[in-house]
Amino acid sequence: MSGDPAAYTIVPVTTAEAEAFLEVDQAAFFFEQAQPVDIALSSLDLSRCYAATRNGGPPFAGVYGSHDMTVTIPAPGGGLRPVPMAGLTWVGVHPDERRRGLLTRMVRHHLEDMHRQEVAVGGLHASEPAIYGRFGYAVASVEARLGLSRGAALTAPGLDDRAASVRTRLTWVDDPETAGLVHDLHVRLLGTQLGAVVRTEAMTRANARDWLPHRRDREANRVLFAERDGETVGYALLNRASKWEDGSPRGALVCYELAAEDSGVLLALARRLVDFDLIATVTVEGRSLDDPVLWWAGGPRAAEVRVFDGVWLRLIDVGAAMAQRGYTVAVDVVLDVADPFCPWNEGRWRLRCEGPASAATCERTDDAADLRLPVQVLASAYCGLRSVASQARQGAVHELTPGAVAALTTAMATADHPVAAVAF
Repeated sequence: MSGDPAAYTIVPVTTAEAEAFLEVDQAAFFFEQAQPVDIALSSLDLSRCYAATRNGGPPFAGVYGSHDMTVTIPAPGGGLRPVPMAGLTWVGVHPDERRRGLLTRMVRHHLEDMHRQEVAVGGLHASEPAIYGRFGYAVASVEARLGLSRGAALTAPGLDDRAASVRTRLTWVDDPETAGLVHDLHVRLLGTQLGAVVRTEAMTRANARDWLPHRRDREANRVLFAERDGETVGYALLNRASKWEDGSPRGALVCYELAAEDSGVLLALARRLVDFDLIATVTVEGRSLDDPVLWWAGGPRAAEVRVFDGVWLRLIDVGAAMAQRGYTVAVDVVLDVADPFCPWNEGRWRLRCEGPASAATCERTDDAADLRLPVQVLASAYCGLRSVASQARQGAVHELTPGAVAALTTAMATADHPVAAVAF
């Protein structure tokens, strides 16, 4: 077999080739339980899936897919706005085809394709964190995973009355109408938070589908709805695993997604999660470091916090991505951006905004640069996770005009941490 990347082409995957596409994924991600093709690929839009091949068709050497998603960023004039995001997913190279440059070829193909379609921002979850930085992606949110015990005290005296007005209802999530309601709530509640990634309805329905062998020792996914005054105002996706030790119940509950209309609803849901019978431990995934549940529980040690990288963002078009964002103060800086993987981004860009109520522009310029930085710095600061100043202290930013780091840091500041992104 040839080791020359030029011997491979990247081609669209047809419906007839779905099984060959899945075979590469299951060979690369060997820890995933094999599923029938229709179940395994139900979250994907095959028209957005590609494969690396030597002969124009199967067997494939590598595969990738892309989701049509949004990410929520600061908006011009204040508030937040969702913008299109290409969610790179299912990226895998067959074990027999490694070390031949196929991953690089596929990521380059994806970014060039999205650039042609004028999608300014891309995102992914990294299976291995050492891989994607070299392609211009950077961590843009973190996930705090909270470990709570049954009966954990969640203290919020100012919210007790509001929480008491909320009723919860537990049901299965695989019912079509229930899955549709979960998706509507996902868009309405999670999609309005800084850094939130909104998935497609097909992804929600795929997550809701029950397939017995995939459960391992857990029950099928359930949804806990929160209701107030006859309206559904929040939900938690969860499942439980039964365990007994010395005659005592030691079950484990995992909450994969938690969304609420307001803090009172969130408190009611969180209190219900730590009050299930036969449960000893409760894990709440997908939270941020300033999440109320963490602090109601007493802080990082009380909640046994574990922190992971969340979504990685990539500015596919620097000018368009920076212009669609809002800024807290007036700013006028020239950025000399290094981006060898996407050469159309290389060079100097003038970012201008007259103030928080104004739309920004970010255009090519021949003016002298105020800052020199790699494209990853802008991606990590895009939703407010890491400031430009903190990355300058890391040595990633070269300040050419005194005060330019402080000016851009202030302009890109956000009031909240970005939320952890949903898995995709």
